[in-house]
Amino acid sequence: MIHEFAVSNFFSIREEAVVDLRIRGTAPDLSCFRRSAARPSLRLPAAIVLVGPNGSGKTTLLTALIRVLQIASARLGDSTPIESVIPFMSEKTRRMPTRFCLVTEEDWLAPGDAPQVFRYIVEIDHGVSAANGFENLADRSVSVRSEKLFHFPRGRPRRLLDRASAPTSIYTAPEFGLRAQDDRLKAVRPDSSAISTLNELNVELAGRIAERFQSYLHSTNLDPRGSLNETVLGSMSEVAPELIRRVGREIQCADLGIRGMEVRDGNAGRTFWFEHKGVDTPIPLGLESHGTQRLLHLLPQIGLALDTAGLAVLDEVDGDLHVDLANQLIGWFRSRERNPRGAQLFLTTHNVGLLDDREKEELFIVEKDPSGSTKVHGAQDVEGLRRDARLYPKYRAGAIGGIPSLG
Repeated sequence: MIHEFAVSNFFSIREEAVVDLRIRGTAPDLSCFRRSAARPSLRLPAAIVLVGPNGSGKTTLLTALIRVLQIASARLGDSTPIESVIPFMSEKTRRMPTRFCLVTEEDWLAPGDAPQVFRYIVEIDHGVSAANGFENLADRSVSVRSEKLFHFPRGRPRRLLDRASAPTSIYTAPEFGLRAQDDRLKAVRPDSSAISTLNELNVELAGRIAERFQSYLHSTNLDPRGSLNETVLGSMSEVAPELIRRVGREIQCADLGIRGMEVRDGNAGRTFWFEHKGVDTPIPLGLESHGTQRLLHLLPQIGLALDTAGLAVLDEVDGDLHVDLANQLIGWFRSRERNPRGAQLFLTTHNVGLLDDREKEELFIVEKDPSGSTKVHGAQDVEGLRRDARLYPKYRAGAIGGIPSLG
């Protein structure tokens, strides 16, 4: 599970924006909170909701989370993800690096054993000196400025990887199984992460890290690998037939007019058809309601995350869905029965009707300051916000921030 995520100098984010998921010790022990497997005294939310005005930076925050996963897990032949890292375009900040920091718990060092806490940090240099700016983004020479990986045995940080801008200055701990002058370290390019490169060169620990991050990218609508078009869904029906059958049953429950879903083989690949009450001919996916189409794309992503103790990162999850359906999807992650392995869901929403069913530790408010920079704070950090208070009227009254305005 993710403990904390931070980013600075990325699109609309100038100063560091931190999404700290650690729940305070004074909070009650609610069933929707999960104990950290690495630090049992620590609790974390399984569902994290970002709310705020249009253009406040909600999508930017989730994109930053996806981008660091892409950087560390890029495969040979992938487009270089650091090229899509754009700084806050002020005269000062476009000369400064973009920094990502992800704190998570994983079993990378001993698969199958109790997880440990890891901190992964990567800084991207935009190739701009103090004397020279750039007129457009194509003028940049983007590279990895630094890359670090720590774990925390006995609560104290220990270096596993430490890389400066020069490839010859990469330190790796013995767990990587590399000599100081190993040729595989020399193969790390300035425009790629050391983790992703070492994964391609069959370094086992790097492979476990990259594989985990790649698996997260299958449950998001902010990465092409997570975009499940009908062709990809058709392929999934072959490799994960039970998951697709489960999706069909869930859609049938959501749309009372649907009696069943079938997958057909055709010249264009596998396609989805739906049987309706009172209709003699099955209806193709393209003629179904936007809500049904939305569910068919969301449910496999959510199912993959729940089945693998993974991470679902979904932007505007409530688009085309009734508020009660969106609330039920969030509830799956909060439920110990439906989510026994501790998968996490990050989502953005404009539907404030979802707020009343949230605990304040699950809600983060995103807004911009007068200079146009994105800020984020947790509802649990709002002074005087009582637990027994409904979050919806508090939000609408402006008590926790993030209220939009047209004038």
